[in-house]
Amino acid sequence: LARLNFIWKGFINMPSVAKFVIKAYPVSGSFDYLTEDLPDSIQVGGRISPHTVWEYVEKIKASGTKEICVVRFTPVTEEDQISYALLFAYFSSRKRYGVAANNMKQVKDLYLIPLGSSDKVPHHLVPFDGPG
Repeated sequence: LARLNFIWKGFINMPSVAKFVIKAYPVSGSFDYLTEDLPDSIQVGGRISPHTVWEYVEKIKASGTKEICVVRFTPVTEEDQISYALLFAYFSSRKRYGVAANNMKQVKDLYLIPLGSSDKVPHHLVPFDGPG
């Protein structure tokens, strides 16, 4: 990440689980709308099953009318790292992804997908079109 500039900085907040400052780094796709549309605080509204997310992503890819972009979130401080790990553990232990509750203009859906350092990127998201 040292060679990349972050594209967004703000809070991720899931009440009763964690709130922390995070930076988003580009991985794949176009980020113009994302950087314009993301609020100061992403509110995590709940959990969603991976199966539901991947069915939806496949429909979007097949339509060819919408774009998918992938970012990597990284906590800013050591204190943020602790809260980040709590949220990661929360989703991982339940085998669920997070879904943002914010109403954005251009970005229709935003999912938080917990990937461990040794996890493979889900095949639905590759090949990457960006810095990777």
